[in-house]
Amino acid sequence: MTRTKNRHVPIDALISSLGLLAAAIGVVTGVPQIVQLVRSPDASGLSFSSAVLGALGSGTWLTYGLLLMDPAQLVGNVPGLGCAVVTVVLAARRLGVPLRGAVAAVAAWAPLVAVADLVGGAALVGVLATVVSLVRMLPQVRTAFGSGSLAGLAPGTYVLTQLSATLWTVYGAATGQPSVVVCSFVSVLLAGVVLSRRLPPRHVVRVLHAGRFGLPGQLLVRPVVALAA
Repeated sequence: MTRTKNRHVPIDALISSLGLLAAAIGVVTGVPQIVQLVRSPDASGLSFSSAVLGALGSGTWLTYGLLLMDPAQLVGNVPGLGCAVVTVVLAARRLGVPLRGAVAAVAAWAPLVAVADLVGGAALVGVLATVVSLVRMLPQVRTAFGSGSLAGLAPGTYVLTQLSATLWTVYGAATGQPSVVVCSFVSVLLAGVVLSRRLPPRHVVRVLHAGRFGLPGQLLVRPVVALAA
């Protein structure tokens, strides 16, 4: 019996490490966008609604993590919520949008999370977190397709979002958390859509092939260029 139990320890440790890695990447996901907003007054292409929904999502996932005492959720969403709030404040200033809308959204959402906890516990809070996470990127996708300029978007944020969300998808599947799987997988897709609008694939290939990022970048796109030739 002892031998069987020990054989599963490495797998459990691997799953836990995967969640912590996803959380660690998630911590810095919002940093490129914050840096972009601090350095430049141009916030064109940025959706304030998505920023607010991102803060609500982080807060809800943090509540979910607290209810389950899931270390990965706590590591990712404590600083993640801080980054989300900073992004909302900076976006409001750059876009000239009043913060009262964001405050009203928080005031309306917090009671729903509290009721969900009372009625269904962590499972229902997870459902709410999934819902807000599923719709979080939709305003940004709409803005990305409707805005003439997307200079205000930080590509690094969406690259990190895809990486973190991919790891969360695997972690959620391994730990039996369907809410995590669903919202993370959708986040991968929607972040990819926004990123493809901000940095069209053809433009990226041309930049890499021209040597903007050195020999590694050229080697990376060389097969693509060869096929297109």
